[in-house]
Amino acid sequence: MRELPHVLGIVLAGGEGKRLYPLTADRAKPAVPFGGAYR
Repeated sequence: MRELPHVLGIVLAGGEGKRLYPLTADRAKPAVPFGGAYR
């Protein structure tokens, strides 16, 4: 069986970020931790 390469996905999102407000009060949306880690 062939080994699959490790893939890291990135989600690009635009908008004001109102739904993420508690997390974006002191940082930009790209700096919000995702999945328990900073990516």
